[in-house]
Amino acid sequence: MGIIISENNYKWIYTYDYAPDSIWDEWRLDSGVPKWIYEEASDVAARVHTELPCFVLLTDSHFAYNGTWEDTIRSIGAVVDLVKREHSLFTLEDSESNNMDHSTQGLCGIVHLGDLSDGLLPLDKTRAIEDRCINDMQSVGVPLYLTPGNHDYNYFRGNPEVTYPATPQYYVDFDTIKLRMIFIDSFDPKEQVRYGFTDYCIHWLDAALRSMPEGFVSIIFSHVPPLVRLQAWTKDIRNRNKLMDVLNVYADRILAFINGHNHCDLLYNELYNGKFPVISINCAKCEYFLEHKPEGAHVPERALGDRTQESFDILQIDTENRKLYLTRFGAGEDRVVEDGKARFI
Repeated sequence: MGIIISENNYKWIYTYDYAPDSIWDEWRLDSGVPKWIYEEASDVAARVHTELPCFVLLTDSHFAYNGTWEDTIRSIGAVVDLVKREHSLFTLEDSESNNMDHSTQGLCGIVHLGDLSDGLLPLDKTRAIEDRCINDMQSVGVPLYLTPGNHDYNYFRGNPEVTYPATPQYYVDFDTIKLRMIFIDSFDPKEQVRYGFTDYCIHWLDAALRSMPEGFVSIIFSHVPPLVRLQAWTKDIRNRNKLMDVLNVYADRILAFINGHNHCDLLYNELYNGKFPVISINCAKCEYFLEHKPEGAHVPERALGDRTQESFDILQIDTENRKLYLTRFGAGEDRVVEDGKARFI
């Protein structure tokens, strides 16, 4: 009887060799996710606190074709999947303050602190990149909260097709844990001092903090830090003193000011009010250089093809005890905020 070759009776079953799609590495079955991503996701999931809500926190992904964005999304998806599977975490719902109606079990959202791309292309191409990044993050299945970065204005290198965010500042309430997450803009290419905060933003922030329900606390998210000394790209931060005046008034109700932009990890506990830290988050983009960093910066070494390629956090919030936990996926260290101070652990 001859060998029958058909789509249902493939020739490789009649040889000692394996079909080209057959593989030994179980970590790449179906999903194509490298083994190191699953190993790092498992390690991170084992370190999170099961009784606390958590958010994926990342910044400065600076998307490029043939870059590492696909692995970043795979890494986020792996962490979300493992936390959902292994831990029974809070289910949180947004209030109507941001006209959203999201809820999820396990991971409660993704926070991206800006610079989805470099913002150097014609606007239609920049928007296509941004749409791709946004769709990728939304595909993970948890709410997405964006903060505009300076590159998101499509402004640099004389690009004439400048764009502005449709929602430059907003807040989201989580009534279950009495938390208001506040997102503010920090760049305007029309201004002489481009980095900083508009008068409108500062008045809006004052109102957002003043109107918090009784017992609520807040976390403020921005792309740019509030003080000149906490970054290395500009000699001034517009309206920094006005911003700090507002933050100092409500310091007792602020857990942290968290920003991107610096492409490093930085913990600053020296604010005059002494009530909360300023925390810079390392860049999701895989890069490693020491120039243009503020004093005190931690710049973890990076490499392609292993855990250090990625760098983002799982942010967990304990409002009752006024603690934050930042558990690092990839390059960098875990951090904690307690008693108004941030430290590496």
